[in-house]
Amino acid sequence: MHFKKHLGFYLRILTLLIVILEIVVTNLAFQKKLILLSLLAIALVLDIAIHNPWYRIKNNKIFECLTYLIFILLGPVQLYGPLTILVIYYYFMVVATAEFTVKHQPRLKHFIIIQFIIYFSFFTIPTIKNYDFSSWKTYIALIFSPYTIQFWSTYLISYLYLNLLEKNRAIDGLNKELMTKVEQLQDYSNQIKELTLIEERQRISQNLHDMLGHSLIVLRLHLDALNQFIDTDPKKSHQILDKSKGIIDHSLVELRETVNELKETKELADLNSALEELGNSISVTDKVKVNLQKYFDVNRLDISVKDLIYKTSQEFITNSIKHGQSSLITIKLRLKNQTLIFNLSNNGLDANNIVASNGLKGIEHRVKNLNGTVSFSSNQPSGFKTDITIPIGVKIND
Repeated sequence: MHFKKHLGFYLRILTLLIVILEIVVTNLAFQKKLILLSLLAIALVLDIAIHNPWYRIKNNKIFECLTYLIFILLGPVQLYGPLTILVIYYYFMVVATAEFTVKHQPRLKHFIIIQFIIYFSFFTIPTIKNYDFSSWKTYIALIFSPYTIQFWSTYLISYLYLNLLEKNRAIDGLNKELMTKVEQLQDYSNQIKELTLIEERQRISQNLHDMLGHSLIVLRLHLDALNQFIDTDPKKSHQILDKSKGIIDHSLVELRETVNELKETKELADLNSALEELGNSISVTDKVKVNLQKYFDVNRLDISVKDLIYKTSQEFITNSIKHGQSSLITIKLRLKNQTLIFNLSNNGLDANNIVASNGLKGIEHRVKNLNGTVSFSSNQPSGFKTDITIPIGVKIND
């Protein structure tokens, strides 16, 4: 493969070696023979220097000048050496020039023109005395001489062929690059699918945690109240049982919608009512109260912000009952400079060592998705609080 790629180089060197051999065996004076062999040796070294497969001269100017020099050096040789072999070498050089101009076009268009002038001069000057320059036919004959036609036809055919090969190589390179990009895009697509699947699983898991965790805690609170009133207040007990049944039915509906990924959170249609219902669902006794403070119409918020408010409130109430043993839970919503200020606090147990549970991580994830900030800290004099800020971006009237 390497030999075929550089076949032109090896053929040129072989041609020059044949010319050298012809000069050696010819019947020329020693001085002339020495001069011609010296010129051929220099031309051979220069050809190897600028065209060898192992190291190519990268400076275009040096490449041009050395090529011109080879043509000039071979001029005197064609007067005494084997003309046919030299012409073949010239044509090999023309092919090499075509290859070079293909790779460096259009800056080197003058390169081939200067070569032609040198080439044409050495073939024309020895016979110039035979031309009648007073006749226009002489100029026509020179322009369409065999040397001119052979030179330019060789160059043009070589140039067109090599230019086509170069474009095909470029197209092949682009195709390979395109295939590589397609494979990379396919890999990225698979990664995105996998990440999307993981994120969706986390979302469903978080929804189940928020919904079932809250419902079970509230149900446990109702059962404790039922145990308190079952002997002393049958009417109150029946009310608690009916409410517990409603909580179970509601939980089953939400569970079915979540699993089927068809959940259309109706609570978000009217967040005001949904928050009121959330607070009322645990107020079966005087043990736990929810103090809801809203200083603007929360229903005018974007649905993603409303979803965060509802689910965060749900999670906070659940944790306040389950872990904090709270009797008072405060949820405060207000706006300041197009920013939602969302504060939740309870009066339960001190929270000195806060460990981020799944619920708290879910809150952090939702807030981060809305470019907000969240902090968890102890409430004074006792309890736990969560402070959230969300940029709204638009002004909402109170």
